[in-house]
Amino acid sequence: MAPPQVSFGVPMRQTHFGFSPDYTPLNHGSYGAHPIAVREEHLAVRATAEEAPDPFIALNFAARLAKQRELTASLLHSPGGADEIVFVPNASTGTDTILKNLRWEAGRDVILCYEFLYPAVASGIAWIAERYGVGVEVVPVALPLSDDAFVEQMVNAARAVNNTKGEDGQNKRVRLAIIDTIASLPGARVPFERLVPALQAEGALVHVDGAHGIGHIEIDLAALNPDFFVTNLHKWLFVPRGCAAFYVPKRNQHLIRTTLPTSFGFRPLGPSTKSGQAGVEAEDEPGRFINMFDFTGTNDVTHWLCVEAAVKFREEICGGHANIQEYSHSIAQRGAAIAAETLGTEIMDSPGSCLRNCNFANVRLPLDVGSIPSPEKITPWMKITGVEESGTYFQTIIYRGHLYWRVSGTIYIEEADFHKGAKVLKGLCERAEKGEHVQKG
Repeated sequence: MAPPQVSFGVPMRQTHFGFSPDYTPLNHGSYGAHPIAVREEHLAVRATAEEAPDPFIALNFAARLAKQRELTASLLHSPGGADEIVFVPNASTGTDTILKNLRWEAGRDVILCYEFLYPAVASGIAWIAERYGVGVEVVPVALPLSDDAFVEQMVNAARAVNNTKGEDGQNKRVRLAIIDTIASLPGARVPFERLVPALQAEGALVHVDGAHGIGHIEIDLAALNPDFFVTNLHKWLFVPRGCAAFYVPKRNQHLIRTTLPTSFGFRPLGPSTKSGQAGVEAEDEPGRFINMFDFTGTNDVTHWLCVEAAVKFREEICGGHANIQEYSHSIAQRGAAIAAETLGTEIMDSPGSCLRNCNFANVRLPLDVGSIPSPEKITPWMKITGVEESGTYFQTIIYRGHLYWRVSGTIYIEEADFHKGAKVLKGLCERAEKGEHVQKG
């Protein structure tokens, strides 16, 4: 394993990233960031597109995109290669595509999830429930807890649903279970490798929201065998925003009938339509899935052609994924320890849990939510004030009655950044105790 060309931390940030010198980027996990070299590649691709837009979009884009899909499929160990991988703008789009494509049985079908599901996904589920009469079973999994307890609670909930009779006397069923690789808020790794087969054994289709997946932890789709999977390339892989890989194994591609929005690639079932458009005789028509997603309308998706540039940066400048992974995890956990010591609190953790086996950690803030007026105003006030006064954005959340700082580690952050951030956050906590968040909120 070759060492990085430039030391990780501030030297990497100053040499290869375009952050303002007045900004300390302690929240990589939310929106990601990409290196200057990848930005330059993106600008070059855009320039090529503008030189001759028509052939670039109509004639050449699909072939160029196929190369990036093939590389992504290799990184994810897709068993069917690039034929099972398409690109969408973000993980939420991929998840919503599944929700709006599955055929739901009102009064019978149930979507299974847990309470700290990503809010946008929860909203998508709520729409499906409202529109189609689908049940939603939200399991009150309370972090921190062991992986054994996590899996047991989810499996028991699935069994309880499957053993419940609907109004027609027929058993309900968990039609779809949605889990994460790494949950966002709080930031915690989920035992997804165990949950996928366990929930499939209960008859559920299992979708893995891997928004924090590729470039962060090892993902082996051949071994995992999910029914659906989506992962953002613009977070931890260093591709420009927004780009996500949407994986649907060939056995399930017939379930995905349309893109969002429905566009040129849609083919109604049957030999023809009233408009004269040729239909498909079978839902698994060869190439239908890929062709459907290649072009859904005029958008600037030139950044989708930058996967190769991002991988080149990771390999040539950083010395490969293992270097990045080791440093990012280590600095996140060291940063959390610094924060916990500065704040006089602790890091969320549990024996027998994988929750900290990622580039996140959750540090409790020294504030009693129950005794502070308008606690819902604290987190937005901290974010605004942190940026305005100190050039630092803090991803703080209220989870089960406690305030946490979600610490995020990556290659352009070092211990000194966490010392600074923790001191700023301690001062904000002291000011919030005095009610400043209410006065300015």
